[in-house]
This record gives sequence, C-alpha cells and structure tokens, in this order.
Amino acid sequence: MTAVAGRLPVNQRGWAWELKQAGVRALAVLDEHGLRWQGRDSAPAPGSHPALARMADDLGGRKLVLDGVISPPRDKPSYRAFDVLRIDGHDLTAEPYAVRRKLLRSLGLSRSPVIEILPSHRGLGPAQLAQLARQHDAAGIVGKHLASPYRPGQASQDWIELDLLRGCEAVIGGWQPSQDHEPDHVGAVLLGVYTQARQLVYIGRVHSGFTDASRRALASVLEELATDSCPFTGRGPTGRDRNARWVRPTLIADVNYRAITADGRLRQPTWRGLRTDIDPRDQAWSGSLRLRLTHLAD
Repeated sequence: MTAVAGRLPVNQRGWAWELKQAGVRALAVLDEHGLRWQGRDSAPAPGSHPALARMADDLGGRKLVLDGVISPPRDKPSYRAFDVLRIDGHDLTAEPYAVRRKLLRSLGLSRSPVIEILPSHRGLGPAQLAQLARQHDAAGIVGKHLASPYRPGQASQDWIELDLLRGCEAVIGGWQPSQDHEPDHVGAVLLGVYTQARQLVYIGRVHSGFTDASRRALASVLEELATDSCPFTGRGPTGRDRNARWVRPTLIADVNYRAITADGRLRQPTWRGLRTDIDPRDQAWSGSLRLRLTHLAD
C-alpha cells in the first residue's frame, strides 16, 4: 500500500502522522524459513542486507509480515517498521490502521537491536508537523487515516504524503544559457556552499522558479562576473552541467528545495531570488546548509 500526494485534511481528527523515511521500502516476511524481503507486487526487495538477518532469531521464531523501511547505507543498519500485516498466520490487512499499530507495539520488536518502530503522531497542527519533520531531517510527512485497512499493492487516499519545502541560501558559481528561451536568458544556476575550510562545494543546479524577466536580468548580472576557472572544489558539476559558464562566487541565491540527496545535491530546488544583503566572503556568514551537509569532508 502506498500513499498519494495530498494536502493536510481540513479536519485532522481521525488521522495519524509518520515521518517520511529515507531508505528501501520493503516487507519483512518472517516464518519457519527465516527472513526474506519483499518489495512491491511481492517481488524480492533489492539487496541482501546481511546485518538485518538476525531479526528472525531475535524475535524467537514469530511468524510475522511487517511493512517498513530498510535504512540507507550511510545510517546504522536497521529496519524501521510502521505496520504489521500478519501475525502467526492471522491476516490483519482488513483491520483499521489504529488496531494494526496497537498490535505492532505489542509484539516486543525492541528485543531485536536492528528493529525500530516508527513513531505515529496524533493531534499535531501544521506548524508542529513541519517542525517535527525539520527536527528529524525528514523529507516530509505521511498521514494515515486511523480507520484505513491495508490495501496491498494499491495507492490509497487513506494515506497521504506531504513533502516538506525547505529554504536555503547558496553561492552562485556558474550558470547555463536557456535552451527554451533566448541565449541571453539563464536556463539554470549552479550552486555551492562553503565548507569550514572555505572551499566551495557543488550542491546542484536550479532551473525552475524563474520568470522570463528574471532569466534575462540575471544573465546580464552574471555575465559581468564571468571567469575562466571553475570555483567549485571536489566533486564538481558533471554531465549536463559541464557546459557551464563560470562566475566569480560573489552572489548568494535564495532557493527552496525538497531534500538533500545522499551525495549532497539539492532535490527539486526552485529559485526565489538573490540575497543582496549577504556577502559570501564575510567570515561571519556560514551558509544555511553548512551544518546539514555534515557528510561532506572539509
């Protein structure tokens, strides 16, 4: 069962909320044969995940089907369970979400150090939900109706997914001419943030959110800052970003984005404008993304 993109219900009574998880969505099937993983349509889930193989022994041979997320490789190995579909041969998919969650908590899954039960939150308003997602660095939230059954293989309005939009400032290190507009219009802007060692690390390109007027005006400004050398260090632009026009890194962009990928790129960034009140050469300015990109070496 999967969630559909949606909005917060007008009446949030009768809904519970879970943080959207990074990793591999998979069913954990535990039976007399041990543990096996299933993805969508009962297909085997990718990867063997040997660090999680102990789950069957930890749970004493219980026959269970759990739904959850296998943690991404950069995190401590764990299975983050948020639903239970079968217990000792009893099918629970017709039971309401609230009942399944109660049963999930009663299973004693904490006996296994590699299993986590994903918290379910109720009674939180929009601002509280957004704050919760930011505190846990989640890409968004998933709302689940308390009365909803589990519909295997289906997308249902009973589960709704809301992405959290974040904002940041980043340094402009280059740009690309538009292919859909005139050559003197910006097509995309290449962004970076400074490390503690004052090295400019590339974090991606933003190509949406511009108006025709802003594309033309920004191109005129960036042409005045042209330079022959790439200002980024380390893993710089690749592929479609190679035809960039480099600029001196003296301007700050204000952008929104959905999440940060495992390799330190902004996901679905959109342009908001220039921040003329910030000088990237000012040692007091640390950049709104510096503390978030802890996996990038200085």
